[in-house]
Amino acid sequence: MRNAILMLLAVVVISGIAVVYIRHQHRLTFIALKDAQLQRDHLNIEWRQLLLEESTWSVHHLVEKNAREKLGMITPSPNDMMILSGRHQ
Repeated sequence: MRNAILMLLAVVVISGIAVVYIRHQHRLTFIALKDAQLQRDHLNIEWRQLLLEESTWSVHHLVEKNAREKLGMITPSPNDMMILSGRHQ
């Protein structure tokens, strides 16, 4: 009888420790999940901002304006143009 009580006591103590350990692991996992969700939200915001910036820079007149102002590019005159045929001779 005494062995049975000691055995039951050991099982109760072990199961109590297991419950505490599992709850602690759950809390750590939940914190990691919240951190990952926060990081995802920040990355989504950054992605939307990059898409907006990309669409802004892809507007033709802005590309041409930047090419003229920052790179000093000009449209060549007809005398400076050369037309190449696609045939090999």
